[in-house]
Amino acid sequence: MKKYTFFLLLIFGTGCLDYADNTEEIFQQIRQLNQRMESLYEEGNPGKLAEFYTEKAIVFGPSDQLSGKSAIKKYWERIDSPVGLSLEILDLNIELDSLDFIQKNIKVKEEIPPAFIDQINTATDHVFQLTKKTLSYEREDVTFFHSEAISLINWEKQPEGPYRIKAVWLMQ
Repeated sequence: MKKYTFFLLLIFGTGCLDYADNTEEIFQQIRQLNQRMESLYEEGNPGKLAEFYTEKAIVFGPSDQLSGKSAIKKYWERIDSPVGLSLEILDLNIELDSLDFIQKNIKVKEEIPPAFIDQINTATDHVFQLTKKTLSYEREDVTFFHSEAISLINWEKQPEGPYRIKAVWLMQ
C-alpha cells in the first residue's frame, strides 16, 4: 500500500510542480507586459499601448465603455504629454473562480459587469490581474492630471502566442 501511495504522489506531485512552474512563468510574462506598457507610456508613446489589447477588447469605465482596439487606441492617443504610468499588480490568478473571490473581497460598490464575464472564452487560457493604476499627464492648457484606479484586467492567450488584454474593468 505504501508503494502504491508513493507512486501516486510521485505521478501527481510531478504534474502539480509542472503546473506551478508554468503558472509562475505565465505570471512573469504578464509582469513583463506591464513593465513594457509603463515604459512605452513614459517614453511618450501612449498610443502604442493599444497593441497590448485584442481587436475586440472592451474597457468598462465608471461612466462609459470603450469597445474595440481602435476606440482604445483613440483613448490613449488623446494623451499628448504623458508623464507617468504605474501598474502595481495586486494579484494575478488563472482561475475563473478567482473572479468570485475578487468580487467578494474588493471594496467597490458595483458588481463585475456581466459583459466582462460574458467575454471570457473558457476554451482559452486567461490571467486575471487586479491592479492599482496610477496615471499622470499634462494637458494642453498646462493642467497636470493625476488619477488612481483599481482595475481588473483579463489577459487572454492569443493563438499566435502572446497574451493580450481582452477586457478591463475600471472600478474607481
